Amino acid sequence: MNTMTLTQNEIKRKGFNVLQKNLGVSGFVKFIQQFDLGEGDYTKERKKSYKKKSVADIVKEIKN
Repeated sequence: MNTMTLTQNEIKRKGFNVLQKNLGVSGFVKFIQQFDLGEGDYTKERKKSYKKKSVADIVKEIKN
């Protein structure tokens, strides 16, 4: 395969296919998630969203 003739999108698609084939779907997703920088302040948002919840409430949500 001559990568010099492939477009950026073709290279990305082929790379994703190789990763998925070798890592499986969940491994591929975990790999890609490493490169998502996200935005905002996760810690502040979590503190705010769980401020009025007890540990028991959070455990119940997880189990559901």
